Amino acid sequence: MLIERSPGDAWLSLCGLIFLGNCITSRNWSWLKTIWVKFTFLFWAICIFSALLSELPLYSLGEAIAWFRFPLFAFASCFYFCKSKEIFYAMAISTFIGLLLMTGILIAEILVVGPQGGRLSWPYGDLTSGNYLAKACLPIFCVLIALAVANRGNLSSTAAIISLVTISVSVFAGERVNLIIRACGGMLAGLSWKPKLLPYCILIAIELAAVVGVFLANDTLASRFGSQFIDQLPIHSDSPYLRVWQGGIVAFQESPIIGIGPDVYRKTCPALSEGLSNIDCHTHPHNFYIQLAGETGLLGLVAGCFMMGSILITCFSYRHVDKNNIFTAIAYVIPLAFFFPIQTTSDFFGQWNNLFMWSAVAFALASGNLLPDREA
Repeated sequence: MLIERSPGDAWLSLCGLIFLGNCITSRNWSWLKTIWVKFTFLFWAICIFSALLSELPLYSLGEAIAWFRFPLFAFASCFYFCKSKEIFYAMAISTFIGLLLMTGILIAEILVVGPQGGRLSWPYGDLTSGNYLAKACLPIFCVLIALAVANRGNLSSTAAIISLVTISVSVFAGERVNLIIRACGGMLAGLSWKPKLLPYCILIAIELAAVVGVFLANDTLASRFGSQFIDQLPIHSDSPYLRVWQGGIVAFQESPIIGIGPDVYRKTCPALSEGLSNIDCHTHPHNFYIQLAGETGLLGLVAGCFMMGSILITCFSYRHVDKNNIFTAIAYVIPLAFFFPIQTTSDFFGQWNNLFMWSAVAFALASGNLLPDREA
């Protein structure tokens, strides 16, 4: 993923295909009985049905079928690869290395060229580096925060320093919602595994001070996270967020039961919004639930909520079984952060977003293999 989207996508897809090959050769399909897997298949079936009835059936069907490689990777991680605890920990180590590398790359960008328009773009050349930190690296960031406030001596100090540096880099990246995801996810994770009150308060205070310090030192960032953000909140008719969301609402009104088809919004928004002055057409409506309502209708929205909710409940159930394991204690934070409804989001069917998001969701779900005498 640090190279580009295509290598990351190829690796993720290969893992899914290997898993399917193993299921065929071993004739082991017991994982299909898992509740979150069933809801995922239900949602996918509705997406395919919606695509077949859309104005662009071949395009939409291709997008719907291709999307399934992302939850397939979660199946592979949870029910095959991470049955070996060594592979799970290898995933954790590789994600930690990715976090360090991306943080180093972005520090280099800050020092060499600085934020451009309040944003960072290395190493991809587009504005997704903060998305990588906030999503692909969220499980490890949450682990670092949990370690930092657990008062474990040098280990906690090291974790605190790393988390402080990387959250500061997120500020320079200029991605407001991704910063909120990391900040709120980290604070919740810190309370989820053996927290000590004083270290927790100190860490939060230091990180807040670091963020404020960055704002004081950079007027562009201060404006982007301050007055610009407040002015753009969807509480008035001129809000750009509200104008983008309105497009998804119009799509839902066009076909409320089955939707206009997965990923069709990017193609048909100009026609849907013709004659309307309160809509800005983007490639997607920038909210998962509005997008699902518009592109897959009420059926897809309900099925999607069941899918996302079952993933969250599954990860939360790990915590009740074993609160002492740091990975199972904080696993629920990851789907909660990604699927929280009141936020702007990337494209639900988009490649970059799903590469980052589903790799983290897969990691959270796979942590169930660490539970004693229990399969994920």
